[in-house]
Amino acid sequence: MSEFRGLRRVGLLAAALFALVACDAPAPEATARGPQRVSAPPPPEALPNCQAIATVLGDLVTGLDVVDADGSRQNTPESYGLSCAWRASADGGALGVIVIVDREPLTATDMQRAGMYVADPRLAALDGFIAVPDARFEGSEALGPVGPQVIVGAVTVTLATNGQGAIASTTLDRAVDGAVAVHRLLR
Repeated sequence: MSEFRGLRRVGLLAAALFALVACDAPAPEATARGPQRVSAPPPPEALPNCQAIATVLGDLVTGLDVVDADGSRQNTPESYGLSCAWRASADGGALGVIVIVDREPLTATDMQRAGMYVADPRLAALDGFIAVPDARFEGSEALGPVGPQVIVGAVTVTLATNGQGAIASTTLDRAVDGAVAVHRLLR
């Protein structure tokens, strides 16, 4: 059952991120902030706004305008979260970030069973992993409307682009670095 929940979640994330980024540089530093591991996820009211996320994303959003400074917040019986989007009026490029806190977190075992688990040294200190379809992760590939899910405990952070303009050169590695920076912001 959890395998299907994980696969369904990829589809939901893809749809949400595509909707965000469809609205009309070096990777950010993944510096340590606060404790490396946490026992409880942040409550809904503790999720940051898009400006705070933009600060840790650094040059990933330089030259892009935030769509909604507070972001779009969701709260369902299964999860709660925040979505932020930035776009460039000059070239149509857009980047989206979604943060989801699951009330029943996906585990590494769930993702391994679903064939979506990727271990990554950038997440070792956080006790996290990457989830991608077919467990295939090539960091130099371009980020598109379905980005890698960076999962640490109950919190998933995913970045995606619409593949237009200057933002189209963003790689999966940069997306993971950005997601790690957002995870550290939440600590």
